[in-house]
Amino acid sequence: MGEFQLEREQSLRFAAPHVYQTMVDSFKKFNIHPYDAIGTIKPAKNGYDITIKSANHFSEIATITISKEQALVPDTETENLFQEAAEKCKSLLISDYYKMIKL
Repeated sequence: MGEFQLEREQSLRFAAPHVYQTMVDSFKKFNIHPYDAIGTIKPAKNGYDITIKSANHFSEIATITISKEQALVPDTETENLFQEAAEKCKSLLISDYYKMIKL
């Protein structure tokens, strides 16, 4: 395996599959499908920045910074950050649903 290396922004699903699985598991608790939110990861000064966007509008839901160690082995802090992002995503999906009904 080796060291986790990343030079540019990439899909979280392919660049950091362990972190992606942690995100998917956190979002499942809120009944959010993995394709309702898109995660990308890019290098930062103190680790990596993960950006989660809504799949419908590509609007940014949350930006999370994790350490290099957390990128290799996600911990409970990473889970908590994803749960906060999942709550925001859920409220965004609900508001989009009600906007759609009004049309």
